[in-house]
Amino acid sequence: MSTSCNQQHDTEQYDNEQLSQSRRMLVIVWAAIGCLALLFVAIQVLGKVWPAVQLLLWGIVIGFICSPITNWLEDHKVPRGLAAFLSLLVMVGIVSLVFTLLLPPFIEQTINLLRNVPSYVSSLQEMFSQFMKEHQTIAGTDVQAMLSSSISSLSDVLSRLATDMAGKLSGGIVTNIMGTLSDLFTMFLGLVMAYWLAKDYPVIIHEIAILVGPKHREGMTMLFAVMSRSMGGYMRGIVITSVVGGFLSYIGFSWIGHPYAGLMSITVGILHFIPVIGPWIAAGLAMVLALFTSPTLALFSLLVSVVAQNVTDNVVSPLVMQSAVKVHPIMSLTAIIVGNALGGVLGMVLAIPLSAALKGIFVYDFETRTGRQIVSYEGAIFKSTPFHDNEGAILPSFDALDDDRFFEYTRLVPRVKNVNVTAETPPDSIRPTIADVVRRYNEQLGTTAFHIGLSRDTNNSDKPGATSATDATGTGGDGADKSTTSHGTAGATSTTSATQTMISDTPTTSTKEHHDNV
Repeated sequence: MSTSCNQQHDTEQYDNEQLSQSRRMLVIVWAAIGCLALLFVAIQVLGKVWPAVQLLLWGIVIGFICSPITNWLEDHKVPRGLAAFLSLLVMVGIVSLVFTLLLPPFIEQTINLLRNVPSYVSSLQEMFSQFMKEHQTIAGTDVQAMLSSSISSLSDVLSRLATDMAGKLSGGIVTNIMGTLSDLFTMFLGLVMAYWLAKDYPVIIHEIAILVGPKHREGMTMLFAVMSRSMGGYMRGIVITSVVGGFLSYIGFSWIGHPYAGLMSITVGILHFIPVIGPWIAAGLAMVLALFTSPTLALFSLLVSVVAQNVTDNVVSPLVMQSAVKVHPIMSLTAIIVGNALGGVLGMVLAIPLSAALKGIFVYDFETRTGRQIVSYEGAIFKSTPFHDNEGAILPSFDALDDDRFFEYTRLVPRVKNVNVTAETPPDSIRPTIADVVRRYNEQLGTTAFHIGLSRDTNNSDKPGATSATDATGTGGDGADKSTTSHGTAGATSTTSATQTMISDTPTTSTKEHHDNV
């Protein structure tokens, strides 16, 4: 009797488990359908309100780029409102200077290129004729018929494009002028928004922290920290590396005698904003245009492009892209495709920093919930520096940011608590790259300057009437605990007295900064 009761109980338990699994699967399916429906609605709404979103994004990007100048001026006793205004003036002045210097040669060489297109077409026809004389057929295929068909199709496409462009230029002058005025007005509003963001973002973030409450304050802080490091660091770095890459390309192309050195260097700088594929497209264009002069010049053009790109990526980029989360090429390409589909050029520019921010947020959330460390030196998508405290516990905030000094300098966290952070020693199988060596050397220089600044502050505090940079509690003038950092050589352990995020109840601003103030 008891055996039959047990069997009946087991059967009921099995049926309940099966029913529970079916319900869970049903919930998952309907949740997925709901998410897809919401995504579709969001895309439709985004298409309607994209001009407003574009304005907001431009303001955020410009505000992030201007924030270091604003913070530096504020550190030198300039009121923050005036500092934000001056930083915008500096940025607008630099952009205007760049356009003034580059626009005339760009237009001149573009006109020359268009004038030379017929001669280039003639050269191609001669090459095709010579090729067809030597090879009438290949594997039974009529080469002449194939090439004639291809050239005819290409000519039709070019004719349609030329007709469309002529129609737009002749019949849409008023429309083009109105569109230009609209774009200029949008840029002006973006500058106005950037001013207020650069001026008030520390207070705005503090107010948002109050709104979300103590329970979600740390998560909100990490969200803004990752966004700040990804967006601000990446945008500032990509602007600098684009300018440097274009300048190096101009020197190289001019040295080898490229007929379109100015045009190609500007193209290199612009396409550098498109990661992974942009530099290779620029190199291909430079090589193709040089090929019409001589094959040797084309080879040298490719060599110049490769050298300039490697110097930019391995020497310049580690110096200016420290405050940017790394993104795997697969994520980069996917983000570029999605960004182009959703937002055009602006979407492509913002795709990489946004994907980096999403990666950092995921790392923080995953490691916080599971207690497992997902980042590692030998990873792919999550390849990064693993951090631990003195007891060997993982630190999700530092893993998400991939930076053991971010909390020492950021203004997003007014009050912090000191913790000892240790970067895991890289395995012997991983050899430091040129970028790693340059980055480590730069960090050592920054650490030395940081210690010198602290020693000067300490010496000044011994003088009568002087104020110490850190008080008896170890809290600096900005309400943040200052700490020291020591970075070892390749394969050594890096130990940092860093910070754990914690927001105070009163907003404060920093008076000492030694890094990219974000």
